[in-house]
Amino acid sequence: MHLSLNHSLNSKMMMNERICKVIKMLQEIIEKSTLLTKSSSWAKNFWNSNCSEIVMKSRWLQIVWKTQSTLDAWNDYLKHNDHKNKIIQQAKCAHFRSQMHELSNALKLIWCFAKWIRIESRLSKKLSQFLSLKQSDTDQMTTTFKKKIEILQEKFFFSFF
Repeated sequence: MHLSLNHSLNSKMMMNERICKVIKMLQEIIEKSTLLTKSSSWAKNFWNSNCSEIVMKSRWLQIVWKTQSTLDAWNDYLKHNDHKNKIIQQAKCAHFRSQMHELSNALKLIWCFAKWIRIESRLSKKLSQFLSLKQSDTDQMTTTFKKKIEILQEKFFFSFF
């Protein structure tokens, strides 16, 4: 709905029309921005009205199958359940893509994304490694883990005794 204020409001009739349009626009804005249900910790961000409708139909087909116990009812339920899973998966993917798009545009959130990747990655974590150490006797660099331990023990623990 578009309101242009370029036209002059000559009559009371035109003013009433404009006021009605403004009221209608405000009502639409209120309807779209007001949640009808209380938010829950179980609520999923990707869930939309399509998901709700398809789940309700799936539940109804399950009830039909349980009450009728026919092969056709069972096949209808299975086919619709597969369709339901596909719709929910598409909603999840679309939500994930939109989140990734938002993250790529926001500089502060990119670090949250990096932290998530680090925590959620399934790769095995590598042990932290020391740099090569120099032996005091030979002035050679050591790269083996056992030699590094020996050098550190010698430096920090044996020098006190």
